[in-house]
Amino acid sequence: MLVLLLVAILFGGGGFGAGWYLFANKEHHEEKVEEPKPPEPSGPPVFVNIGPLTVPVLGAERIDQFVTLMVALEVADMGIADTVRANAPRLTDAFLTTAYGAIASGKAMQGGLLDVPQIKAKLNDATAKVMGKGVVRDVLIQIVNQRPM
Repeated sequence: MLVLLLVAILFGGGGFGAGWYLFANKEHHEEKVEEPKPPEPSGPPVFVNIGPLTVPVLGAERIDQFVTLMVALEVADMGIADTVRANAPRLTDAFLTTAYGAIASGKAMQGGLLDVPQIKAKLNDATAKVMGKGVVRDVLIQIVNQRPM
């Protein structure tokens, strides 16, 4: 009986020690990795125009209207602007897919009008997916045109 008690204490202590080592004070054992900060701009921002982007707004049986967007992407310098221009077909595809999905689901339309802040946020997310986070500073919607049918 005494042997069983000693074995139980030994295993219990070992289990407690292992748990303490693995799970307690975890923040002291893990390396904290900070995301690298984007480089500081060397001059004024550069703007890359994308578009026009035309998306149909579908009704119950037909197209109710067309929404056309002109978008400019703000980047830090000409080198990044050239990279963005090289990826313009991918960005256009991502923008059209994102805008069409948001409009078709009804989330981006408020009483027949486009919810511009919501579309802008979705386009920012799409830009980050294509170009990477922090490459493009902002997506600027230059023109919104809604044409009823």
